[in-house]
Amino acid sequence: LLFETDVVQGVTNTGWTTVTLGNSYNSMVVVASPNYSNTSPPLLARVRNAAGSSFEVRVDRADGSIAPIGGVDVYYTVVEEGVYTQAQHGVQMEAVKFLSTVTDENDSWVGESRSYSNTYSNPVVVGQVMSYNDTDYSVFWARGSSRMEPPSNSVLHVGKHVAEDPDTTRADETIGYIVIEAGSGSIGSVNYVAALGADSIAGIDDLPPYSYSLSGLSSVSTAIVSQAGMDGVGGGWAVLYGPDPITPT
Repeated sequence: LLFETDVVQGVTNTGWTTVTLGNSYNSMVVVASPNYSNTSPPLLARVRNAAGSSFEVRVDRADGSIAPIGGVDVYYTVVEEGVYTQAQHGVQMEAVKFLSTVTDENDSWVGESRSYSNTYSNPVVVGQVMSYNDTDYSVFWARGSSRMEPPSNSVLHVGKHVAEDPDTTRADETIGYIVIEAGSGSIGSVNYVAALGADSIAGIDDLPPYSYSLSGLSSVSTAIVSQAGMDGVGGGWAVLYGPDPITPT
């Protein structure tokens, strides 16, 4: 099971940063989460050329401006595409790529229906737009039986959305996503905690930061986050917040 996670610093919206990995992948799935505060413009991580032992990452603004921004940290996880089981690999997980032909926006929250290859009691779903076929931004999201529900053990919709961008047309993009059973364990030498947080996160213009409790880890180095359901019809995406977004607790 090829897997690694880390943080790349100094990512900007003016060029691409190449991330060199410790493994070489036949078909990698990358999920990336930007880290910024409410003094930053709205940013999302874009990925392209994810193949072999590297990928490229940048952050795109979602406010219509092309003004350059200072470098931000982007946390990432990479796993070989495939299906993994607790019995054989020590983790119940699948990593999937597909071509997304649907673009959701503030008047339409549908996603694309997907089937699980594994059986899950409490699935946690994170994902990423992994290609740059359209220079205009789009961002991953997932839902269950409705736009306001997270993925369940029987219903999964995933896709890309453009929130309230008045231009709702996008090229098809490669979507990568990871499904993992909620709980804690280890993947190789990496200990992890996977969880669906309570429906308690508000907007970055409200009163951040918003916190989730962690337990069972003596130290932490990375985290990735994704939107599970869409309460507000305008659309949003999950980010890591502040100068020190994760601690063991």
